Amino acid sequence: MSMLEKKVKDHGGSKEFSIGVLGDLHLDEEDMDLHREGRDHVVAGLSGAANRHLVSLGDLGAYGGAGTTRNFAFSSDFLEGFKTPFDIVTGNHDLEGMDEFETDEENLDAFLKAFGKPAPQFCTEVAHKTLCVGMSTTRFRSAKWSSHEVFIDKAQIDWFEGVLSRHPASEGWNVLVFTHAPIMGCGLRALQDVHIKNGCAWINHTDEASRLRFIRLCQANPCVRAWFSGHFHLSHDYREAITTGGSGQAFCQVGVIGAKSMRDGRRQSRIVRGDGEGLKIFTVNHHMGGEERLDMEIVYGANPEDPPEFKVPSDHGQWITPGKDKWFSARVPKAEDGCFLETFYDQHPDADLVPVGDYTRDGRVCWWHMSDGKVLGVHDGLLVEYDAETLAPLGIVLDREELEGKDIAVADEGRVAMTYWESEDAEDGVATSVIHPNDDGSYYRRFQRNKLRRTQEKKRESLARSLANKLKG
Repeated sequence: MSMLEKKVKDHGGSKEFSIGVLGDLHLDEEDMDLHREGRDHVVAGLSGAANRHLVSLGDLGAYGGAGTTRNFAFSSDFLEGFKTPFDIVTGNHDLEGMDEFETDEENLDAFLKAFGKPAPQFCTEVAHKTLCVGMSTTRFRSAKWSSHEVFIDKAQIDWFEGVLSRHPASEGWNVLVFTHAPIMGCGLRALQDVHIKNGCAWINHTDEASRLRFIRLCQANPCVRAWFSGHFHLSHDYREAITTGGSGQAFCQVGVIGAKSMRDGRRQSRIVRGDGEGLKIFTVNHHMGGEERLDMEIVYGANPEDPPEFKVPSDHGQWITPGKDKWFSARVPKAEDGCFLETFYDQHPDADLVPVGDYTRDGRVCWWHMSDGKVLGVHDGLLVEYDAETLAPLGIVLDREELEGKDIAVADEGRVAMTYWESEDAEDGVATSVIHPNDDGSYYRRFQRNKLRRTQEKKRESLARSLANKLKG
């Protein structure tokens, strides 16, 4: 991939800008009324603004029609209808045109051609010393596990690192980043039974060598002010829809416009307004006639390298407190909860076994470090593995059905995790099962396999059944 120079808009030296940010579109040619209405809402929010810009976070097509030349052309026409210069990145579904394209490379090339893009990534100076930077997923058929894992290749990551090094905060640069999925360590709300379970919640989720490069680049580069992502189809009305973590940036979930794509009854996009002194991040409520709501103000420090101040309006009043529903947040462990094996063994030096279940009564969360450094935890009836550095959830080790009627214990000073339960068939009345690590040292399971291979297997199985029926006849 050749070095991509930044585009510089004709901003005339102005620091003011307004950016519309669109989440997963999933455009259906036969059902466009809400999308056109949502487009009108965003256009109204950008009207009259200096240095207007638009960014689409990908996943353009409806299910069953995504990733095709036809959908790319239709989506391009839709985005041109905003009458605003725009940038775009691919989402996982944008490379799903398997009936039309043999390889991911062919599919990606068709996407780039449709939108006149020289490369999967982009870098646009939308106002004086304010950059919009985006990166795209580049694989679907070639994914090792879930095809819906958003994967940004090394060339783009190295390019991104170069962009940040050439535009430091010390020289007054501010960078806004756009990707389809969020990065590991951002703290955004994720769907434990969907994206966490299938290993496709975070960028490069299953690639241990690269998945933490993004948060580390944020930590090392205070010029990164905010990071916007979609993928989860969740609204902005959860407290974890905007997070700040400890790296000095705001991480922002971006919702959906269409009714078929929403997961919690809300249809939303974002508008970001800035002036060189800070940012204001708004929600556009499409389900409420395009009403705008300020969700966060970011005030840059007097010294550009100082951490910014994050302000959430006291009258926000829209936060959802999820109950026991399917959209609850994947748990991010905190220091004040859980059981720490070190503390337990300090108090019980002769203990052979730590009964984890004693710490998870009444819905409490329990997490611990295994002796190999891996982090496991029990949350909502699931055994979950977490990233040891960021404590972001990685995946499910045992699901609810597998844990039903069983307790978890840790033995041999954290070297062995196991389940145990009463059983009449066991010699001592108690049965056990050891939780073994995978070959790569992780514990979480890969529930979702590559879609291309699954599709090929189904075709072979269908052919075999057809031939068998002929033989029988």
